[in-house]
Amino acid sequence: MSDYAVIQNEIMKRMLGQSMGPEIIREFMRRVDLVFRGDTGKIPWEEILDLRPDDSVSLANLPAPEGAKGIEQLGQLALIKLNGGLGTSMGLTRAKSVIPVHGGKNFLGIIREQINLERSRGDANLPLIFMNSYNTEDDFKNDPAMADLNPDKTPSYFLQNMVPRLFDRDMMPIGDGSKEEHWCPPGHGDVFLSLQTSGLLSRLLDSGRRVAFISNGDNLGATLDDRLLNYFLENKLEFAMEMTPKSAADLKGGVLFRRRGRYNISLLETAQVEPEHLKDFEDTKRFGFFSINNLWVHLEALRDKLKSGLSLSLIVNPKDWQGQKILQLEAAMGSACESFASMKVIEVARDRFAPVKNCSDLLVRRSDACKLRPRDLALILDEKRAHKEPVVRLGDSYKKIDDFDRLFAVYPSLLDAETLTVTGPVQFDAPLRIEGNVKIENRTPNPIAVSTIGRNTLKNEEIILQ
Repeated sequence: MSDYAVIQNEIMKRMLGQSMGPEIIREFMRRVDLVFRGDTGKIPWEEILDLRPDDSVSLANLPAPEGAKGIEQLGQLALIKLNGGLGTSMGLTRAKSVIPVHGGKNFLGIIREQINLERSRGDANLPLIFMNSYNTEDDFKNDPAMADLNPDKTPSYFLQNMVPRLFDRDMMPIGDGSKEEHWCPPGHGDVFLSLQTSGLLSRLLDSGRRVAFISNGDNLGATLDDRLLNYFLENKLEFAMEMTPKSAADLKGGVLFRRRGRYNISLLETAQVEPEHLKDFEDTKRFGFFSINNLWVHLEALRDKLKSGLSLSLIVNPKDWQGQKILQLEAAMGSACESFASMKVIEVARDRFAPVKNCSDLLVRRSDACKLRPRDLALILDEKRAHKEPVVRLGDSYKKIDDFDRLFAVYPSLLDAETLTVTGPVQFDAPLRIEGNVKIENRTPNPIAVSTIGRNTLKNEEIILQ
């Protein structure tokens, strides 16, 4: 038996031992085969071309549906939220979606209020479905906001698959498969396959749903916009992706491009960029927009693509485990755009993007720089900021959520802030207004309170605490 045959046999045995279906095994083995043959997931820079002018349209130029058409179109829609992340980079051991994000409410609570508001205006049975992971399922089911989620009894969630983590040295699966750490999610690109294998794709189609709007559960700006749904249906699109202007806070966001030798639009994620071209990738003059992972998918077209196999671009995610180098083979859901010829890129404003990837983002969302917009309850920047997000850089003292909550007893006002940089353990124990560009540094190992500064406003200055 060849070395590769041994690898295949061990991986398949591991996956069959967890009763995984043939579809996920086949897709994972496709990725294993690519890596074994030398594919790194990197895309040669010379193959990356600019989008064409007619590849994109601006949401600002799209008309709203007239009369009763909007209600009729709403009856063809399903909303899907990704809820697989634990937020381990923030020190979380529970689903990120259950931590308070604004006004004392968590992500799931705000999303429930958003769907309730939307249902009151149109389709009372508009289904909302979450893709959970084995890490987040229990937190989701135990959250009161998720009780009786769908009036038509559509299941409120389906589970993301899991795949083996592999040793980098020989591509054999790590451990014996008995622990969660031996497994990993296969990236949010798994949403399509999991939707199919759960039976939900067929169920949605049978109930007359033809379009899915898919977005990240931690992006509370991703609310329904009837102009987007109208444009998608009127132009008989199969796939659409939203993108927004880059800022200093998201230079590493994935970008859309034309690939030399390919017919369709492609997505380029940071992990797919050759190391020597990372600065080129972050060049906002060439790539002024980035994908915010808000996708519109025609469910019949998706069903047909899945029948023949929906091959998503490979992402090789290197990790360390017990001092050894391992690999996680993943895929991003946006890379499915390559499979759909009838596809458009939609340029949207920053109000459709309000992510929380770390504690610095969380401070912005909890602060007065953000608010819930009354018409759709999207978490947006205050109008005073004109879509310009304050850039917050918190040091390692705030990396974990418990430390963050302990040090931020009072949130500073960021309404007029451009940047806030905090180094060392600074205890925010009193109201403090940040204006312009402010740096606060504690040069001692012990927390020092901002109340010792003796002022309640800092503007374009650097404060040293010691």
